[in-house]
Amino acid sequence: MNTDIEFLDQQRMKFLKWYLVGFFIFMVLILTRYFFRSSGLNSEPIGIAVLIGSILTLLLQAVCMLRSAKLEKNIQKVPHLKAALNNELVKSLTTQSWIAAYIGTSAMTFFFAITWTFYPICDPVMISLTSIVAGAGASRAYFYFKYKTL
Repeated sequence: MNTDIEFLDQQRMKFLKWYLVGFFIFMVLILTRYFFRSSGLNSEPIGIAVLIGSILTLLLQAVCMLRSAKLEKNIQKVPHLKAALNNELVKSLTTQSWIAAYIGTSAMTFFFAITWTFYPICDPVMISLTSIVAGAGASRAYFYFKYKTL
């Protein structure tokens, strides 16, 4: 029984790790597209490569989220797995990660506010969505790194 719990916990962390890898690469690529926009590089081959990379990392995130959701659904079906894998620590870290989400969203908004002073804002919708994605990624990153250290 312990091996099932350990295996499922490792699977959960593996999916979260790959989600975060995709998230960090996605954020770098989407910010690159943001800065390429005014110089017209998004329509050049380098811009297309950045777009393809950002789409691939977004797909990686989606696959990891779907696999995590499926794993969580299987965990919820078995009472002893649910009790072991959704304990007070997990619930506490999930609650605390909302603070990281707020800080991540605020930091991204602040980043765009600062860059606006020397770089024109081209797409406020992209900025808003990037801020939301930054908050979601900050939340998951906080959970992952705190869980790994405990």
